[in-house]
Amino acid sequence: MAEIFHGDTLLTQPKNYGGSLTRLDFEFTKNAAGKWQLASRHSHLIKVTAETPADENILALAKPYHEAAEQFLATPIAEADVELSAAHGRFEDSALIDAIQEVQLHYTKADVSFSALFNPRLVVHKGPVTVREAAALYVYDNTLYKIEGTGKMVRTALENASRYFLTCPTPQCNTGELIDRSFMGFNFDMAEGVSYEIDLRKPVGQRIVNLRYKGQPLADTQPLTIAINNYRAAGSAGYDMFKGAKILWQSNDAIRDLIIEYYTQKKRFPTQASGNWKIIPTQAHDRLMGMGQTQ
Repeated sequence: MAEIFHGDTLLTQPKNYGGSLTRLDFEFTKNAAGKWQLASRHSHLIKVTAETPADENILALAKPYHEAAEQFLATPIAEADVELSAAHGRFEDSALIDAIQEVQLHYTKADVSFSALFNPRLVVHKGPVTVREAAALYVYDNTLYKIEGTGKMVRTALENASRYFLTCPTPQCNTGELIDRSFMGFNFDMAEGVSYEIDLRKPVGQRIVNLRYKGQPLADTQPLTIAINNYRAAGSAGYDMFKGAKILWQSNDAIRDLIIEYYTQKKRFPTQASGNWKIIPTQAHDRLMGMGQTQ
């Protein structure tokens, strides 16, 4: 990675989850008055491998905090009556996505909730659900917003989300790639509080069909309150329809912490999805499901 400067400031960012380290080198020289001055600075990333030695001093310093964190993460907070997998959670509605939506609707009292599936490899096993498993539902530190919106806002947001998929190359949707790999899966938001279908035979902008609210077709002019995270509220990933919307409420805690709090109190995880959305035609849905774990 090339060095990046913003004005006179050197910027560097090692990879997440300790995948790399940053080395910073500073060179100082003495000026005519005998005072040290910064002459140059450089940075480069060092890839972390299995052979990269850990610093014993850092390990010792972190040990009590690490052990306390591990103990907290292993704490049971709820029960799952069935095993819940997120493997197909971007191809059809899932109980794990609905678990997030339920939390967001509970705290915001909004009409509609939007969330993406951030961890398609997550499996919550039948039996006790730990803090670790609940936290794995939401791997980012986003906070929760309740905004003032409309039916049009919901429709255009879902159309934007549908960019995760490609238009079927044939009317039967029985061949060809169906996922746009340039659109990150964590930006594929699903909605709860409305029902709808995503028709992959149609181009983006026309894919959301049978969009209904309380059993009736959702009009663009319908006033709605919407639960979203702060990242979406800023208009990220093409969700500019949310940018500038009036914020009616916002959480002080991260959504991940709200999930832990909610299920600690409720004691039960959802056992099945509400089934409020689906991909059509059936051939497209079946081909996506046959791909196995989502990307």
